[in-house]
Amino acid sequence: MAANLVARRLSGQGVSTSRPYAPVASYTYGRRCNGRVHSTNPGFEKAFMGDDFGARDPTPGEIGSNFGEKIVMNWDTEHIIKPPDAIGEHIGLGSRKCQDAGSLQLLDEQLRERLRQQVPGWRINNNKEGLQCIRQEWTAKDGAAAQQLVAKLQDIAQLHGHALSSAEAISSTVIAEITTPAKGGLTENDFIIADRINSTDLTELLAKRKARFWA
Repeated sequence: MAANLVARRLSGQGVSTSRPYAPVASYTYGRRCNGRVHSTNPGFEKAFMGDDFGARDPTPGEIGSNFGEKIVMNWDTEHIIKPPDAIGEHIGLGSRKCQDAGSLQLLDEQLRERLRQQVPGWRINNNKEGLQCIRQEWTAKDGAAAQQLVAKLQDIAQLHGHALSSAEAISSTVIAEITTPAKGGLTENDFIIADRINSTDLTELLAKRKARFWA
């Protein structure tokens, strides 16, 4: 009887009632407020997504297990999206040139971190003299390729007017550090050289990385 009453009301509003009306169970997962959907059930996300929803930093135990050596990607959560290659000619370090030593300034922590994010693979460290530097390591094909790589890195730095603070080959591993000793630490020139090195194709000298699978 209730279904017939609802059907008569709907027909009066122009709604087709060719089939008898039957209430259908519905579930409301969220409510919309200011363009955003908010869950009306506090256990909804947990039920569908689990306790750990989204990216997180690894725990000390996970880092200690060296699980990052068994997977294809990096263990950390620093995901970098590569922009179009041509964009470097207009913005960022790719559009800058090394300055004269007299006009250089020591970078503060905020600017250092901003520039570091533009040179993937380089990490801020302290060199043997205790000065802050940026450091990068490569694995060459062999000892001869490592020596060639050292020479190539030095040539790149000299070409752009700012020498590497150190570059050495230990067996097939090449380690390069860049800093500005005259200023007592890192300057913009250091990151510009790192960017030029990153922009240079070094694959002919580097060892091929073996694909690793996590099983």
